[in-house]
Amino acid sequence: MTPRPGDHVRLLVGALVLGHLDDDEATAVRAHLDGCPTCREEAAQLGPVAGLLGLADPDRVGAPAEPPREMLDGVLARIDRERAVRSRTRRRSILVRSGAVAAAIAMVIAVALIALWPREPSGPSGELVAMTATRPGVLGEAVIHEDPRSTWVELTTSGLSPGRTYAVWLEESSGDRSPMGTFTGVEGDLYISLYSTLPRDRAASIGVSAPDGSVVMEGAIPDPVPA
Repeated sequence: MTPRPGDHVRLLVGALVLGHLDDDEATAVRAHLDGCPTCREEAAQLGPVAGLLGLADPDRVGAPAEPPREMLDGVLARIDRERAVRSRTRRRSILVRSGAVAAAIAMVIAVALIALWPREPSGPSGELVAMTATRPGVLGEAVIHEDPRSTWVELTTSGLSPGRTYAVWLEESSGDRSPMGTFTGVEGDLYISLYSTLPRDRAASIGVSAPDGSVVMEGAIPDPVPA
């Protein structure tokens, strides 16, 4: 007869306390006890009783009853299912935590949305600015869009050092710079979308700097076309 879920492993707990289970069966029942307070308490209560059995007269006691094999199979199958459920839950928890950490790091590192190149601009067409690089192998261009409350820039780059942090800024004709955000270099091409509160008509150039402040690339922004 297959035990009901509410029976837990009570018959097998008794066999465990008496030492009548083989190594694999005993290991499986102990694993169940680790996660089942009810069966664990019963095992604790049966322990002293098992110790008193040594005082019984063997001639007046029959052979110990073995638990039905189908009962043990059912218990072991249930333990396996519980382990599988806990394993899936743990993997989902790890993925959720990893995703949250990655999202937090991305928000701290960059104000920009970074995606793989190539990608077409999703807004109205803007002014294309060719970037002049100061280092070999580095390429870049920017598209400048005018927004009622800010300046929107779409920057595409390639050849930057992977894992290194770069800063993007707009520069006024006076030489003052308005930071737009930072991003991390990757292998291959990179697309970045950034916003600045500096009005479009005050922006004279756009540039990218390395962590030491040196300019990696820069491009002059043409004067806005009168409406």
